[in-house]
Formats: sequence, structure tokens, C-alpha cells
Amino acid sequence: MTVGLSLAAAIVNGLLAGGNVDRAIVARPAWTHLGLVPWAEYSRHADLGNGQWFYPAMALGGTLLSVLAAVLFLSRNRGIGKSGWPVLLAASLMVICLPISFEAAPFIQSLRHIENQNLALLESAFAGSFFWGRFQMLLHVAGFSANLWAIVSLCWHRNDPTIAAYSRSAG
Repeated sequence: MTVGLSLAAAIVNGLLAGGNVDRAIVARPAWTHLGLVPWAEYSRHADLGNGQWFYPAMALGGTLLSVLAAVLFLSRNRGIGKSGWPVLLAASLMVICLPISFEAAPFIQSLRHIENQNLALLESAFAGSFFWGRFQMLLHVAGFSANLWAIVSLCWHRNDPTIAAYSRSAG
């Protein structure tokens, strides 16, 4: 069950991480070239459109799946063992990222009230969203990587004494 939750978390967090990497490497340079007004218009339709529900659902869902995998692992095992560290790391990284998302969100949300003629405020929203977006990207990529590590570790260390002891007592 822990492997299944870690796999589901890896899928959700992988999509989230991939989107963040795309924004940092592909989208930001393009928006810098195209300008603030096209970025603001796009963001109003994307981030403040379907994105206002989709992105938080992905972040909360990936975090919840990672945390559930960690809780399940801890409840079923007598210790952390070798395979527990990546499970706990994935959950920790995703939980740490949530407050950073709350720092980034107001910059995009501010676009609801900023006129396209106010380039100073558009620049502030652009810079702020990408500033916090970098931290989100790093933590989402690290969380996704830890999810993958957890899956491999859980499958590889099935004979870990802490897991084997539980299996014997549960069986």
C-alpha cells in the first residue's frame, strides 16, 4: 500500500514538477521576450481560469498522497529503516512547499486588479510570481525525486529487518 501511495504521489508530483520546470526554462524567457501585457493576459485566462483550481488541487493532492504514504509506512513498521527515509523526505519536501505556494499566489491573484497600463505593478507581479516559482520548482522536483527514490527503496529493501519484523508479526 505504501508503494501504491508513493507511486500515486510520484505521478501527481511529477506532473507538478514538470509544469514548474517548463515555466522556469521555457515560459519565463518567452514571456520576458513577449512582454508584461501578454503575460498578464495569458495568466488571467490560464492561472486565474482553470489554473486557480487545478494547480492547488495538484499541490494539495501530491502533498496529501506523500504524507499518507509516510503515515502508513510509520504505522506499519517498527522503525524507519533504510526504506523509510525517502518516504519521509518526500512528505517533508511537499509540506515545506505549501507555504511557498501561499507566498507565490498573491502575485498572480493581483492580476485581477491590475490594469494593463500599470506596468510597474505588472512587473512586480511578474517578478514575484517567478521568484517564488523557483522555490516551488526546486521543492516540487526534489519531492518528486524523493517519491521515485521511495518507490525504488521500498521495493529494494523488502527484506529490511524493520519491515520483515512487521510482516512476521502481522502474518
